[in-house]
Amino acid sequence: MKKTQPAAAIRILRITSLKHPDVLAISGREPAPTPAIAATVLSILKDIKAKGHASALAYARKFDGLKGPLAVPARELEKKADGLDATLKKAIRGAIANVRKFHQRQAESSWSFRGKDGESLGQIIRPLARVGVYVPGGAGIYPSTLIMNCVPARVAGVKEIAVVTPAPKGLHPTIAFAARELGISEIYRIGGAQAVGMLAYGTSKVPRVDKIVGPGNVFAALAKKEVFGTVDIDMIAGPSEILVLCDETADPDWVAADLLSQAEHGSGYEAAICITTSQEAAIAIADCVAQQVDASPKRAILEKSLSRFGRIYLVPDWDLGCGLADLIAPEHMEIITRKPEALAARVRNAGAIFVGPYSSEPVGDYFAGPNHVLPTNGSARFFSPLGTYDFYKRTSLIRYSPKAIARNGSLIAALADAEGFIHHAQAVRKRL
Repeated sequence: MKKTQPAAAIRILRITSLKHPDVLAISGREPAPTPAIAATVLSILKDIKAKGHASALAYARKFDGLKGPLAVPARELEKKADGLDATLKKAIRGAIANVRKFHQRQAESSWSFRGKDGESLGQIIRPLARVGVYVPGGAGIYPSTLIMNCVPARVAGVKEIAVVTPAPKGLHPTIAFAARELGISEIYRIGGAQAVGMLAYGTSKVPRVDKIVGPGNVFAALAKKEVFGTVDIDMIAGPSEILVLCDETADPDWVAADLLSQAEHGSGYEAAICITTSQEAAIAIADCVAQQVDASPKRAILEKSLSRFGRIYLVPDWDLGCGLADLIAPEHMEIITRKPEALAARVRNAGAIFVGPYSSEPVGDYFAGPNHVLPTNGSARFFSPLGTYDFYKRTSLIRYSPKAIARNGSLIAALADAEGFIHHAQAVRKRL
């Protein structure tokens, strides 16, 4: 029997500067869609905008393998939800409860105050009326994505939620059960750019939404970027990524498992990075990664990701280590060191920080409560996790009194004159 080659180990690099070429390549990674993909997305969106429901249905049959109706029938939803394993029902209920408890703390309400001249100023906070949620379905089943996108919307008060997910073989029981628990019955078996176009432009059978949230494949991500402005979107989701800060106190087998938890997603562009001050830890983690990859049924997928963006950076101190972490600005950051809280206070750029050896990344993916829809590709420098705050719209409220306009009108008119807007100034002076 021919023996297979041992799994390729993750690369170890000694880093002494933020300007190291490999660091710059990792921190600047941004897999761009090919011209062919971009052209396909634009063509699909144009067709759906012009032809509506018939076009969306045709694309769902062509690209998603849809057979039968586009909308999931109520009886199918109930049957699939009822048939779910009892343990999974308990897990989904527990996850929903935890996510709801966390996001209720983000709830906002309208506010106002009165000025000294009787003017009233404030902001009206209202939930969005209708939201579209994209749940991936091609390469896997993601009830966690449904939960993470729909719970904050419900907490904000969104009444209508339309879910799109490619499900040519029928709705998965976990999706059906989670949807039922969240009071969602409007689900369409469609994915990719065609799903985004249907939600953004609306059809004769699917009213358009105000916002589209949720991760998807490259076609869906590019389509979301194109329809932004017609509707709001959450963010452009890129491949998953994890960065682990660890020292010699970390269990190398645990760190290796955590790195592979993101490398297994399947696009081949996932980033699995470790930063450590310990050479012994670096070598031990690399060995554990190789062993786990070698034993994995997903070996080919793991090796593809690790060959591109799998790294162990060995640094002389945590000043450089934290600088590297902030430069990379990862989606997920784990800190497994002797004093993890101290390092957590030093880093600024991360979608989510997992502190201590028992805070493995999947804890946040599925159950803890904070949202797992997080910024990727370095956008944690300026983006935040999805939250309840993403499902509100805000309207300013201005009520000026006679006394307030008398006191401030000449100043307002002067500013209008300075900008050359004479009718702005006149509109105020007529009230003086």
